[in-house]
Formats: sequence, C-alpha cells, structure tokens
Amino acid sequence: MGKLLLEIGTEEIPAGYIAPALGQMEALLKEGLKKNRLDCGAVKTFGTPRRLGMYAEDIPEKQPTLTEELQGPSTKAALDPNGRPTKAGLGFARAQGVDFSELRAKDTPKGSYLFAVKTRDGERSMELLPDILSDIIRSLAFPKKMRWRGPGLSFARPVRRIVALFDTDIIGLELNGLKSGRVTFGHPFLSGKVITIKKADYDSYKDLLRREKVIVDTDERKSMLRDGINSIMRKNGSELKGDELLEEVNNLVEYPFPIECTFPEEFLRVPQEVVETVMISHQRYFPVEDGNERLLPRFIAVTNRGERGARLAVEGNERVLRARLADAKFFWEEDRKHPLKDRLDGLKDLVFHEKLGSYWERTERIDRLSAYLALKLNLADEERDGLHRAARLCKADLLTQMVGEFPELQGVMGYHYAREEGVPEGVALAIMEHYMPRYAGDKLPQTRLGMMLSLADKFDALCACFSVGLIPTGSQDPYGLRRQTQGIIRILESQRLPLSLKDTLAAALENFPGRGAAVEGITAFFRDRLYQTFLERDHRYDIVNAVLGAGFDDISDFSDRIAIISKVSKATAWQELVTVVERTFNIGRGAPSTGEVEEGLLQQDEERALWDVYVRNKDKITSLIDGKRYEEASWAFSDTFAKPVHTFFDKVFVNVEDEKTRNNRLVLIKKINELYGPRVADLSKIVPPVGGGK
Repeated sequence: MGKLLLEIGTEEIPAGYIAPALGQMEALLKEGLKKNRLDCGAVKTFGTPRRLGMYAEDIPEKQPTLTEELQGPSTKAALDPNGRPTKAGLGFARAQGVDFSELRAKDTPKGSYLFAVKTRDGERSMELLPDILSDIIRSLAFPKKMRWRGPGLSFARPVRRIVALFDTDIIGLELNGLKSGRVTFGHPFLSGKVITIKKADYDSYKDLLRREKVIVDTDERKSMLRDGINSIMRKNGSELKGDELLEEVNNLVEYPFPIECTFPEEFLRVPQEVVETVMISHQRYFPVEDGNERLLPRFIAVTNRGERGARLAVEGNERVLRARLADAKFFWEEDRKHPLKDRLDGLKDLVFHEKLGSYWERTERIDRLSAYLALKLNLADEERDGLHRAARLCKADLLTQMVGEFPELQGVMGYHYAREEGVPEGVALAIMEHYMPRYAGDKLPQTRLGMMLSLADKFDALCACFSVGLIPTGSQDPYGLRRQTQGIIRILESQRLPLSLKDTLAAALENFPGRGAAVEGITAFFRDRLYQTFLERDHRYDIVNAVLGAGFDDISDFSDRIAIISKVSKATAWQELVTVVERTFNIGRGAPSTGEVEEGLLQQDEERALWDVYVRNKDKITSLIDGKRYEEASWAFSDTFAKPVHTFFDKVFVNVEDEKTRNNRLVLIKKINELYGPRVADLSKIVPPVGGGK
C-alpha cells in the first residue's frame, strides 16, 4: 500500500474558492481511483492562498487481477455432431486469443454456451495516477477561471508548480508543459526557500513547510489564528464570536499573525453596527468589544508577514480603517438631515422589479397586508397605529447614502435614523426587525410589531414573485424565496401564531388582481419547504409526509402535530395505531364523498358493535383533537377502535353486491378514519419497518 501527496502551487487564490475546491478534490480522487479499480484509505485535503493539496493513504501498488468470462457461441453452434469445433467455435477462440481447447462450456438460462476465461494483470498505480491527477486538476470548478499556457488549461489562478509523489517516486504528469516534481517553496515574504519533498508523508511535509513559515494544515492554521485573536480579546474582557469571518481570514494567510490596532473614539458616535460592518465586511477586521458587548476603539487585523512587519502593518491598517470610518461618519451625519418620512416620495422612482413596480407600491402592499395580520392576530388599536407607521417607513432607508454604500445595513439604519428622529422605540425596532431572519440561523424578530411587519414583508415578496412567474428552479433562487418562506415558517412556529396560510395568501394576492391562481403554486412551495425543514431536523420522512397529509394550513399546529407523532412513533403500541388508521383509510376511500350511516342497514353484530363504539367515542376524540391534545387523541383512537375494527374486517365482508349495504359499511369505516387521519396524521403514508409488516 502506498501514500499519495499532491500540491498544486499557484498565484494567490481568492479565499472563498479554497474550501469548495478542497471538497471537490477529495471527491474527484475517490471517483478517479474507483474508475481505475483502485481504492484508498484516509484522505486529507489542505490549502492556503498559494497552494491546494491532498494526501491519501493505503493506495494499492497495482490494480487487482481481473478475471473475465466472455460468452461465445452456443455449444450446439460451436461443435459439429461429431464433437469437432466448427468455424464459429474456432473463430471465437481466435478472436479471444486462446486455443479452442481452453474454452469452457457453461449452462445458461438460454442453454449451453462456450466461454473464454481471460485473466488480466492489473496495471501499476504509478502508471494510472498521472491521468487521474491530471483529470482532477483540469476538472476543478471555480466561480471564475483564468486561461494561460495555451488552450485546455484553466484554473482559479495560474499554476506555477505541481508536487506529485507516490511514496518516494515522482508521479509523472504534465499540464501544458508544466511538469510535476518534488519541489515547493516556503512563505514568499518570511522564507522564500526552496523545499524538496522526499516522500509522500503528510506529517513530514507539514513540518518542512512550518519551518519555512507556512502553516499548510487548514485546521492547525485556524486554531493558531483563533488563539492569537482570543489572546488579544480576552485582555479587553471578550472573546471571539462565531466562525464565519475566522474561516475567511484563515484562507487569506499562510502564516497568521493577529495584530491589535486602534481607531479614534469619535467614530464610536456612529452606530456600532456601522463600524462593525466596515471592519468585518469591507476590511476583514475583527472588532473588539468589552464584557458588555460594547464596541471599543480597537480592532484586530491579521497580517501574513509575521511579527517582523507588525509595526508597519498596524499603521497601514489603522490608516485604511480611519478613511473608511470617516466616510461612514459623513454618511451618518448627512442622512440625518432628511427625515425618513421625507424620503417616501423617492420610493416611487426606486424600482423593485420591472413587472412588480416600485418600492412605493411594495410599501403600500406591505401596509395593507400588515393591517390584515393585525386584525387576524388581534392587535390593540395603539399597536395597529404603530404597525401602520412602521410599514410606511420600513423601506425608506433604501434611499440613504449609508445603505447605498452598505446594503447589508438596510433596516438597521432605518432603526437608527427613526430613533434619532424621535419615532417610538417599538416602531423603530419593527423597521429593523422586518428583515429578520435574514438567513438560516439568524435571530427572529423579538417584538410583536416586528413579527407582523416581517410576515407582511415576506408574504408580499413571495406572492409578488409567484404572481409573475418568478419561481425558484433547482438551485436558482435569485429573489431568496426559499429563505423568505423559511422565515415565515420559523416566525409562525416560534410564536405559535394561529394564522391560516390559505387566507393569508389570498389576502396577499388581492394586491395582484387576476393572479389568485398563484396560491396553488405557493401552497405547494410551502409544503416542500416544510418537508425539507423537518427532514433537516431529523424527523422521519414518512412521518413528515403523514402529518403533511393531514394539512398544514396552520403551521404552528403542524409543528405541534409532527412533534407528537414523532414521539408516539417510538412507543410499543405505535404499530397498532398505524394499522387502524391505514386499514380504515384503504377501505374507507372507496366510500361516497357524502352520506351518513343508516342504522337500519347494519346487519351483522360486528358492524353494529363498531357503530356503537363510534357513536359513544366520537365526541371524546373530537374534543381531544379540537383541544390540540394530540398524544391523548392518538392513544384514545387506537385503544377505542383497534379491536372492534379488526373484528369487523375479520367477520364482515364489506364489498357485498347490494349497493346500499356496501356503501353503508364504507361510510362507517370512512367516518372512523376521518375522526383522526385527516385531522392529525394520515398514517397510511407510514412505511413498514424493514423485514416486518404493520
């Protein structure tokens, strides 16, 4: 078994390209080896801005020997009546390169046929790896590629060297004149030394590069970076929060060296979110807060040149940030000269979408839909007034200079400008919160007005896009409708808001006359989002389908039901409940869509007994379901009907010739199923356990 080491040395690659490329490399290696009848053990990928690489163990020295059986003519066609080979038999042997005597007769479903058994030695891995690795390098996908060294070779940035070793031997591959070898380089500023890699051993490779100021292992570099940042932050009473910026900065450097910098305190008079956005989004700096999460006039930059150039790096980064913050301070002061309400007319000239009008029209729609939600969710008059005011102002900050420069601050700036203008705190908060949640895992609105406005904004965006055919397809979702729908689900679920999805969609679509048919597509879209959401929460797919089958118009109620059914499914009596619901569904779906049970048509003791059980228990089970006591209702339904239903099916033949008797029995079974299945969970969708029935 051998070890493989590949390093693709490049000019500086964008940070966001590195992690996806490493994931592709591992997948492509395993795929390439498999195609060539090779396997491998552990695979490790690594990367810096100037190199992408991988290491693999336990690759066989050669392919396994391949034995093939090649079918020829039938025995009858290959031998004459005297048992001598015919032309067909001899021709087959000659074509396979074997003597006729080496052919073997073998019985098949179509009779006896001759087979040539051929054994082929496996090729050496060293002969196969050049093509495998070349294909990997050429196949890597990047958001943008560069072409150089002639046609046929494109990459994120020009490739300057390739290290490719199998144990101690160089794997001989060549890409447009660039040949592989065993030579790499240390850090371009802190070392620059030529490094010769003698063997494909990851630990020794890492050590050699570490000595020359390159931390090639991604996790090691990230840990080093985190420790350095936290050592600075802890002096100020805080600690690094989140990994998103850390991941990006980690792929910007080969030898991370965090440095503490400062900026003038006057910039702290600008809202904290603005200062942090300038640092994080535009400069990749780490803000420093105190123990109470208040921003300090300090920040952490990460240099790639070590301690030697730290002083100059501090001065340079401080100068850059001062200039950026000066711009932000100017925007803050200029924007406040014009109140948000004075900007509303400008929304008429700001296009939301060419088919959907301006942001003024979108604001009008959000305002109307907010009023509908306020009525449905019983907001007090004072809250309704605040919601109306927030709805009118919620998009006004799009016309500010600050949001023009920093679009990610929309809503946040609306909140700050509104507060500065003396707008009530609740209204200002609603302006900020109506964008929440902005992404998966983002926090939800915390105020009632914020929740209402967020729902109105998201329902409007969803209905607007669907009404003109702007529907997500595959991975394409340019208007973020999956995210908007996910936000609606999370808000309704977390706040347990009893809002009818059908009625709300109908109210939202009233803003788009003649496009009410879109409700069907939007409802299906919600169904798909709910299915995916609850699968991601580790609920069984058939349980999700079963609960969806009982409806999801009230998303909060749907969430409750799926939690209960998932819990009930772990009980020993679960299968009995499933069987009752399934059997009554399968037979009952043949019943007329309307009708009542006629007692006079009940002929057998078993069907009369089942009818009596239904009459005596229907109100109790209905009351439990109406009260959303779904666990009690599940066991009450199972305990009540399991025995009499099974007895009924054992003793009573449902599909008799007499139509009235048949329909009466079908209606009885259907009514039993309708007590539970269409209201809690359609358990006929439950998949039987492997190796057993229900």
